[in-house]
Amino acid sequence: MGRYEIIKQIIMIREIINFVTDLEQDYPEVFDLNKKPSPGLHFWVELDEEENWKNNPPVEGKDYVVYDGKKEELSAIEKEAVLYEEVQDYLTMNKQQMFDMKQKIHSSSPFALSFNFSLNDNDKANNGIKKKPTKEEKEENQRKTINVKIDFVQKAISDFFKNSRNIILDDEDESMKNLSKSFEKIQLQVLDVICNLRTKDSKNLLECFKEKDYVRIYLRNVPVEKQRQLHEKYVCDNVFNKNIYNIECGSQSFGVADFMTTFASKKPFLSHQTSFFKKGVNTRLTDSDALSLVKFEKLLKNKVLPNPLPIFIDKNEFKNNSGIVSIFNNEGERRFSYPQLLKRIYEKDEQWGLGNYYLLNISRGVVNDFDFVSNFQYKLDDFTIENLFQLKQKGELLLSRKIHSIFDFENNVVTKIFNNGLVREKQGQFTYNYFNDIDPNYITGGGEIANLILRFRKGFYDYIYKSRKQAITSSMFDEIMLTSIVSDLKNDEFKDSYHSKETFIKEKLNIWFSLYNKFSNNSKNRENMTNSFKELLKKMELVANDDNNLLDDKNVGEFLFAAGQIIYFLLSKSKASNPTHALLEPFLQKNSAPHLQNAISNAVNAYKHEISFYKDRFERLASQVLAFDTSENLKNYQRYLLAGYFAPSVIYKSNKEKEA
Repeated sequence: MGRYEIIKQIIMIREIINFVTDLEQDYPEVFDLNKKPSPGLHFWVELDEEENWKNNPPVEGKDYVVYDGKKEELSAIEKEAVLYEEVQDYLTMNKQQMFDMKQKIHSSSPFALSFNFSLNDNDKANNGIKKKPTKEEKEENQRKTINVKIDFVQKAISDFFKNSRNIILDDEDESMKNLSKSFEKIQLQVLDVICNLRTKDSKNLLECFKEKDYVRIYLRNVPVEKQRQLHEKYVCDNVFNKNIYNIECGSQSFGVADFMTTFASKKPFLSHQTSFFKKGVNTRLTDSDALSLVKFEKLLKNKVLPNPLPIFIDKNEFKNNSGIVSIFNNEGERRFSYPQLLKRIYEKDEQWGLGNYYLLNISRGVVNDFDFVSNFQYKLDDFTIENLFQLKQKGELLLSRKIHSIFDFENNVVTKIFNNGLVREKQGQFTYNYFNDIDPNYITGGGEIANLILRFRKGFYDYIYKSRKQAITSSMFDEIMLTSIVSDLKNDEFKDSYHSKETFIKEKLNIWFSLYNKFSNNSKNRENMTNSFKELLKKMELVANDDNNLLDDKNVGEFLFAAGQIIYFLLSKSKASNPTHALLEPFLQKNSAPHLQNAISNAVNAYKHEISFYKDRFERLASQVLAFDTSENLKNYQRYLLAGYFAPSVIYKSNKEKEA
């Protein structure tokens, strides 16, 4: 990790700690929001005065509940499960090894037992059988797997309870330790009962478990508040990752938090061999700071924070950090996205503006991006997508579309130009792939479009979410649009007089020309392609219908636009079984005027027997295209050829249309 990355990580951790502190002061109720039990079985045991199992046989809804992870409104016993699960949760990373070196039991409490119990394909006893098992064989294999798993847990119970009592109950009186021992003593009996629990349709309950489902067994005799005190002490005492990295400074301990920390002790070549940091560690925190990071991870787990998350550095900004978080959780729309959140802020209260904050993007425990945003710009001025290529819906020409905000741009432009691969829209809902893995098999255009996304998605993320206008350049935009359109040409199919990709191509051409001078790199000096397109179409009308109107011999754009009109007319005469727009691609690849003119001449010869109607218009355009002389590299003007090809045809245009 370089010096810049180290400094950035230190700043991020400090800002997260400050963020949690702000929430504790201004919005403490957020730490109790959206808590849910983990999927699986939650099972309570009560002991009588002789410390025998009192509530056996257990009653569903009173002594146990199965939570599927989907239900939003929790029952009373499911809310109780949340409380008990919280006070037996263990710290991540290597801390679990204090209780169980093989990490079979996922609990930190001597009054709870917790372990994963899925019957996934890797666990089933029929792994070696190639043929599909019968129903009877499957049930038998599941029973065997259940027995194997139960045996697996039973062997770990003794060590787990012994270690947990030594750690958690070291300062407690003997009565608490005896309760734990009695709880341990009946575990085999409890597991036997659990193995025989049935669903409402008489299936074995454990056989219905999914990959992430857990069995959690709690002792009710110890009040949950007492267990919470013990758990908080455990967390505070063990909040640092590895004690060998701790240092003492007066009465204060400093150590390494679990948050975003990995160690390479077994890989010396990855550690800081020449670092001035003590034992190669670049950041140590106090135990209270480390505890704040634990709380932050719980907020992430409970999904009460938007992602990305703005972390304000000034309490006067946006009513402190609690402002956005409280809006996110109090609008009755808990699951809405960050773009929807900002839309709510700007449209309901325009006086609120966002600035001077760090933007943290984190998912699945991985920090994707952390960066400073000085001023966020929500509204866009003069962003309009004109319907230059006359797209229709239900027979009516579509109107021009104004892009009002940066997220309108994301939803209506980015979705289309990357073929629904970077920003994916499905039934009005949007998902984002700025940091996810990209699978070419699920993107129209395959590897070509996937490569575009991987190369340019960081720029679009910065442009949209950080208002960095220099993040998308004109040359970048041109490359994306041309590559995406050519990809559609290649994948076009023609069936029942319909081109499968024509609408997508025209949408992209509308976007390309309408936004042609909206991005950085001397964008003000770029031509206005919207006006140019309209003027070119008018010029083609004049040239096609009047011998006295000629192409400008210095205007390569006019030449290629006219060539596009000619090529479209010629290819429309094709009698091929699948006359797709892919036939245009060879013309696009021509770098010089003579090469393009030669290709057009060959096409004229191929289809001349079909050319009889509109002959005068075709001849006027074709004669000037074939006589045009330029030494320019046509690769720099390909947009004009595409525009002429997909623009309304002046050759086919009727006299009535011309008069109108």
